[in-house]
Amino acid sequence: MKAYGEDQVLRELDEIGRQRAAHYEAGLRLTARAREATARALEAGISPLEISERTGYQSHTVEKWETRVERAHKRGLLTALLERWRSRGHRTDAPVKP
Repeated sequence: MKAYGEDQVLRELDEIGRQRAAHYEAGLRLTARAREATARALEAGISPLEISERTGYQSHTVEKWETRVERAHKRGLLTALLERWRSRGHRTDAPVKP
């Protein structure tokens, strides 16, 4: 009887692990979309404060993204930055290398 209960608990733990991984991946995709939309909004002249209010991301986070977009634009790497943000399953906050 103990083995059955233990097996059931292990299956439950495995399921929690799978759900957590799926949730993490969804979070990465959502953040990537938010970053891309922020880049487009900044180019359209929308303030970081308004972006923050509309998306729910903290203004500090939006300002950090703004800085990255400006830096990438100056270096001619904006397309590479946006492509990196679009990628799934990878750390999306790693610096863009030329």
